[in-house]
Amino acid sequence: MTHYSTLVHQLPQRLQIEVAAHLGPISGMSELQIATRYKDVAWWLRSVKLATLPPGYAPHSEHLTAQEFSGLGAPVGVAPEIAAMTNQFIAYESAWHLENFVHQLSAVIAQIHEAARLHAQRQAEEAARQIAQRQAEEAARQLAQRQAEEAARLHAQRMAEEAARQLAQRQAEEAAQLAARQLAQQQAETAARALAQHRAEEAALEEMRLALELKPASGSQAAQIPAVIAEGSAPETSNAHPVKEIVFIPGPAAMVEIERATLVLKRNIDVAVTEFASAIAPHLRMPEVPVNATR
Repeated sequence: MTHYSTLVHQLPQRLQIEVAAHLGPISGMSELQIATRYKDVAWWLRSVKLATLPPGYAPHSEHLTAQEFSGLGAPVGVAPEIAAMTNQFIAYESAWHLENFVHQLSAVIAQIHEAARLHAQRQAEEAARQIAQRQAEEAARQLAQRQAEEAARLHAQRMAEEAARQLAQRQAEEAAQLAARQLAQQQAETAARALAQHRAEEAALEEMRLALELKPASGSQAAQIPAVIAEGSAPETSNAHPVKEIVFIPGPAAMVEIERATLVLKRNIDVAVTEFASAIAPHLRMPEVPVNATR
């Protein structure tokens, strides 16, 4: 892009001096403001130059270049008619060069406006890109935070579930152990009672066996015993005839049957106790007997 100062230096020297004389202070202005000031001053000077020309003035010669126009001196020492014609020609050429300068400045100003527009557009696009980037980063940060919070929540939930599972497992194991101890204790007590009952039955059978081994009563005693007492009947009693004690004295055949029944009963009891002990043995933990306790 052509700079306005380049166009100013391309003007004829006399026009540069005139424009600068009417430009005023431009310190602190932007490039666009300075170019606009040059354009306004040049257009105003062009109007002033054209105002000095008579109506319909149009010289037949071609326009001078800036260098040729700068070399054209003021009419001095010539006839008034020639001086007037020369001044009109200088005014006309000045207006023409100023008009070209204004057209060129207009293009420069348009370029400055376009550059400013593009710069503003780029700034807006950059600002939009940065905003979008910040929004994307913020969205990514929030997403990462939500994912971290969700992961932490799931981890805490899994830990709580695992702790609850372990607690439930320990409670179930403790309950099972307690139930097993209670069952074992109950079974041990039942076995102890069964054993005590078995021993009591054995003692009773032993006493019965010893009683049955007694000798039968004599014939005179047996004759005094009534033969049969009907089941469910009660013997008549009176003060004159008191009730006598009935004594059962078995014979040899009855002794054999009693012995056989006693042996069968004893074997059945032994088998039942053995089977019960075998069934509960895996669930019982017998206390260890110290070595010194047997001495």
